[in-house]
Amino acid sequence: MSLFEGLNIATRGLAAAQMGINVSGQNMVNANVEGYSRKRIEQNADWRKDAAYGQMGFGVEVYAVNRIRDQFIDRLVNEELTRYGYFSVKDAAYNRIESIFHEPDDAALNSLMNKFWNSWSDLANNPDKAGARETLRSTAETMVGQFQYVMTQMRSYQNTINDEIEARINKINELTTSIDHCNRVVTGSEGPRKSNANDTRDQRDKLLEELAQLINIDYYEDELGAVIVSTSGNMLVSAAKNHEILMRHVAYDSDDGYQHSRIEATWALTGKEFVPTAGEMKALMDIRDIEIPKYQDYINSLARTMITEVNKIHQNAYALTGMTFIDFFDPDPNKFNASKIAISAAVKTNINNIAAAAGGQKVSSPTIDVLPNGVDPIIIGPLTPTPPSSATQLLDLTTFAEDYRYISKNTLEISYTDPISGRTMQLHEGKDYDIDWHTAQITFKYSAVDNAFSDPTGLQVSIKFDYHESGFGGPADGDAALLISQLRDKALMQSDVLGKTTQTMGQFYAGALGRLGVERNEAAAGLDTRTYALQQLKNRQDEVMGVAIDEEMAIMMKYEYTYQASARYFSTINSMLDTLLNM
Repeated sequence: MSLFEGLNIATRGLAAAQMGINVSGQNMVNANVEGYSRKRIEQNADWRKDAAYGQMGFGVEVYAVNRIRDQFIDRLVNEELTRYGYFSVKDAAYNRIESIFHEPDDAALNSLMNKFWNSWSDLANNPDKAGARETLRSTAETMVGQFQYVMTQMRSYQNTINDEIEARINKINELTTSIDHCNRVVTGSEGPRKSNANDTRDQRDKLLEELAQLINIDYYEDELGAVIVSTSGNMLVSAAKNHEILMRHVAYDSDDGYQHSRIEATWALTGKEFVPTAGEMKALMDIRDIEIPKYQDYINSLARTMITEVNKIHQNAYALTGMTFIDFFDPDPNKFNASKIAISAAVKTNINNIAAAAGGQKVSSPTIDVLPNGVDPIIIGPLTPTPPSSATQLLDLTTFAEDYRYISKNTLEISYTDPISGRTMQLHEGKDYDIDWHTAQITFKYSAVDNAFSDPTGLQVSIKFDYHESGFGGPADGDAALLISQLRDKALMQSDVLGKTTQTMGQFYAGALGRLGVERNEAAAGLDTRTYALQQLKNRQDEVMGVAIDEEMAIMMKYEYTYQASARYFSTINSMLDTLLNM
């Protein structure tokens, strides 16, 4: 070996030691950078072939700078991140829904419903007292307001979830764009030269972790170093490009007429619907499309039963004025839900319209012929040969008997015998006649289009109805209020397989809250489990890729000594050359 070869060995030693010091320094300054993998230089003893001695040492060769990673642990971390993302969103969602119900606060729905039933009990004891009526109306308005508040907050949260879905889809598109960019850098930097793009690979692995928390992903690295990413069989990132998810706002109406706008996602490549099966996106869509509507249905069912059952008794009861057929809750079909439930205008404007008296016994009338054959007293003048498009005439039910003033709503049957065919035809409320239930007057309709009463000659109309035979029991009668208060303990909800209702309204609401509590606990337990498992895997991952300052200092000192030794070797060879040249 010549002296010049010795200089080459020394120079290579200096360069390798310098490289080792630089890499350790890079590790230390990036020790707190999330996702950074510690690096190590890979060295080999270089050699040349000598004719006399065979392989001769030719110094050291640094052939690579590699990341310290465990791909198996990395995959386990990404899989656990997907589960963690799902349960973290579910846990937060159930917390939010619980806060909307705000049970068991005094201002929450359960307490307000109990106060509502208690107010009816107080009214039953004091039916003629204005104070009891004022308390009932005030309590009912507060309860109605809470029904509306719960539904409003549910819808607001549903809209918030919609916004979060939109934000996360944008984030997925950003991540896949960045992964595609990293692929281009890696394949362009490495290629056939096999030079590692370590920092870009670190960045790409960090992007994969962020993406895994959002959705379930499958990925592998091709022969050129590009990562191919897919989800549920749909391509997210190919070797050539990333594939975006498109969004659109779709408007639709709920059962109660509320107009929603929701985000729907499709694949830009295929046009198919984007349906995540895990991760934060899956949890968000489940909360928006399944969980929130489920609890909205619970509250709507409760409100509808409340409206139906209270009105059923209240309509056939008597107010202080002796009037009946007054609704306590607004019967408008558009308000037959929790979001629009309201006190009726009659009760809202006058507490005397609260019907607390039950009145007499309900009985059925015999069939009454209103129009004898050949006589038509309800028609003013004969119809023209061509019947008009429409005409009306009133019939006062109170003219038949005084007690008939107290006809039970929805029990009236009206029929007539067609004089030509002899068939008995049924008239229908709203189409053939309308009833003013406060005045007990029927308004008949004649329509040439429907051929109703097209030939009045010899027309016979018959009526039959239920009524209270003794009528209004007086201001001291509180029997109807007592019946309404007893609805609290009546099984009105949750039908069994035979169609029999099995739960009171309170039990049904408690059951809904119980299901919410169970689901909340399951989500919390799932999150705790996933958090622990993820932390364990992260610790294992950090043991492999994390930077230990003490270790790096020790490695740096080793390379420092190597550098000093190489410099001393270089100085020795240089001195030998000086001696040789000065001879």
